[in-house]
Amino acid sequence: MAMGRYDIFVILGRMKLCDYKKLNEEDQYRILWEQGVLIDACMDGEVKKLLYAIDNFYVELWCHTVTNKILWKLSFKQGKLLEKYLDKYSVQIN
Repeated sequence: MAMGRYDIFVILGRMKLCDYKKLNEEDQYRILWEQGVLIDACMDGEVKKLLYAIDNFYVELWCHTVTNKILWKLSFKQGKLLEKYLDKYSVQIN
């Protein structure tokens, strides 16, 4: 049986964002559920926004709280999508 991209990443244990984006949707979700670490969650009306970390990038997942359906998924490394989570935590430097 031939190994696919997903199998190679499971064996190597390290994934880059560009590699994740090349995976099909099913394998992206499999990586998210198996390797993703939930970092934060927030509510926006009936939508729960979940932030996961996978190696050196993030995945934001939007879920409808009533139907429990996934509405949206986006993967990224930095920028405004990450900053909205970081702004919730104040860091004081002495």
